[in-house]
Amino acid sequence: MAITEESLRQGRILLVDDEVRSLCLLESVLDRLRFKHLRKLTDPTRILEEFEAFQPDLIITDIEMPEMDGIQLVEQIRNYLPREACLPILVLTGAQDPQIKRRALIAGATDILFKPFDSSEMQMRVRSLLQTRMQYLEIEAQNRVLEQKVTERTVELQKALTELQTNQRQMVQQERFRAFGEMAGGVCHDFNNALMAIIGYTELLLQNAELIDDRELLREYLKTMNIAGRDASHVVSRLRDFYRPREENDVFTAVDVNDLIEEIVPLTKPKWHGQALESGRTIRVDLELQKLPPVLGNSSELRETLMNLVFNAVDAMPKGGTITLRTVPLEDAIRIEVADTGTGMTEEVRQRCLEPFFSTKGDDGTGLGLAMSFGIVRRHEGTMDIETVLGEGTTFVITLPCNHAPIVEEEEACHALDRTLRVLVVDDEPNTREVVSGYLRGDGHRVMTASNGNDAVRHFMSEDFDIVITDHGMPGMNGLQLAEIVHRINPAKSVILLTGFAFGPEQQPTTIDCVLKKPLIREELRAALRNVMEDRHTSDLTLLPVA
Repeated sequence: MAITEESLRQGRILLVDDEVRSLCLLESVLDRLRFKHLRKLTDPTRILEEFEAFQPDLIITDIEMPEMDGIQLVEQIRNYLPREACLPILVLTGAQDPQIKRRALIAGATDILFKPFDSSEMQMRVRSLLQTRMQYLEIEAQNRVLEQKVTERTVELQKALTELQTNQRQMVQQERFRAFGEMAGGVCHDFNNALMAIIGYTELLLQNAELIDDRELLREYLKTMNIAGRDASHVVSRLRDFYRPREENDVFTAVDVNDLIEEIVPLTKPKWHGQALESGRTIRVDLELQKLPPVLGNSSELRETLMNLVFNAVDAMPKGGTITLRTVPLEDAIRIEVADTGTGMTEEVRQRCLEPFFSTKGDDGTGLGLAMSFGIVRRHEGTMDIETVLGEGTTFVITLPCNHAPIVEEEEACHALDRTLRVLVVDDEPNTREVVSGYLRGDGHRVMTASNGNDAVRHFMSEDFDIVITDHGMPGMNGLQLAEIVHRINPAKSVILLTGFAFGPEQQPTTIDCVLKKPLIREELRAALRNVMEDRHTSDLTLLPVA
C-alpha cells in the first residue's frame, strides 16, 4: 500500500518540552503544516505513561529540560520498547555542540534538529521520519498477515501430517495384521502337523492296547510324541514372538543334521504316507545320509525348515512319487538336499517361490512356508538353491557352514540338584501344578502347591520355602504381584515366573529371578533351579562381612 501525504498527516506526534511557550510554538508550526494528531507533554518524567496512552508515531523532544533531559528521555523510551521496534525520535537543541549530538544518537535518537529552525526544514524532517514509521508499520502489518498465514498453514500441515502418520500407522498395522493372519495360517499348518503325530500315536496306543506291551515300540512312540510336542511349543513361540525381533546374539549349539532328518521322517509320515494314501497316492521317502560334522544352529528351526521342505515336496507330487533326503559333507560346510519327483517349477515360479506370501496353491497356501525356511537358513549363514526341471521334479539344496568355532555342545540333559529344595508351586491350572510338582518331586524336592495368590501368601508366611514358582496370569493376584509380596516379606527368597505370554528381558522386574516359558520341560526347570540357587548363593557370599 502506497504512503500518501494524507496518511503522513494522520501520524500521531508527541511533543515534549518543559517550556509551555516553546511547545505552543512547535504545535503551531506543525499545525500549519497540517499534521492533525498532536499532543503536548511538559513533564518528561511522565513519558512512559503518555506513550502508553497516546501510542505516538513520532516523538519530538527538547534536549534541555531540568528534571529529565532529552537524552535521558530517549534512553528510557529505548529501554522500554523492544529492540526491533521502530519509533522515530527527533531531538531539538539550541546548543551547537557535536558532543551533544553524539550523545543523543548513541542514546537512540533518530535525528537532531538545531534551533532555530524554519518550517520547511521541520516539515522535511517530520515527513521523512513519519514515512519511515509508516513503512515500518506497513511491514509489521504484512508480517502479521504472513505470520497468520504461516500459522494457519502450519496448523493445516500439522493436521495433514498427523492424518498421514495416522493413516501410515493404520496401513502398517493392517499390513501386520494381514501378515499375522498369514503367519497364523502357516503356524496352524505346522502346529496341526505336530498335533498329528501326538494325536495319531496316542490313538494307536489307545485303540491297540497290545502295543503298550512292546516296550521298544512304546518308547519310540513316546519319543516321537515328545519331539512333536516340543516342536509344537516352538511353533507357538514363533507366533507369540511374531512382533518381537529375534535376538542376534542367540547362542547356537552343535546340531547333527542326520539325526534331525531321521527325526522328521516319522514326524512327517502322517502327511506323506497317511494323507497321500487317502488321496490315492503312494509316496516313498528315501534317505541317503553320509557322515557329517556338526553344524552350529537351532535344532528346532532347522527341523522346521526340513519339515516344510518335505511338506512342500508332498504337495508337489499330486500323482505320488519319491522324496529323497540326502546329505553330503563338503570341505567347510555340509550340503542338504530335499528332492522330489513331482511336477517341477517354471522359471518364473523358481525365481519367486522364496518370496513371502508367494504361493501357487491358491487359497490353500499362505506363501510363508518356503519364505520362513529361507529366512532360517540365512539366519544360520547358509544358502538355499533350487534345481528344478518342469515335469520331472525339484531339489532344494541347503548349504550350511560347519567350520565356526567354538562350538557349544548341547547338553543331553541337565541333572537335578544334589540338595533338596522346599518349593511353593502356584498356578490356577491343575494340570500345570501337577506337571511342575511331578518334575520337582521326581528330583527329590519337597513341594507345596497353591491355586491362587492369596493361598500362596498364606503358605509362604507359615512355611519356610527356598523358592517360589508361580504362574504369570492368574485371576485376582497375578504372578508379578505375588512376587512383589514375597520380596517384601523376605527379599532373600527366589521367585521363578512361568508364563505363556511373550515376556522380554526388559519386562522382567527385579523381584523375578528367572522367567520360564510354557510349556515347560524338565531340563529347563532343572537348569533354572540350578542357576537361581547358584546366583542366590553368590549374592549371599558378597553380603558376608569381611573378617
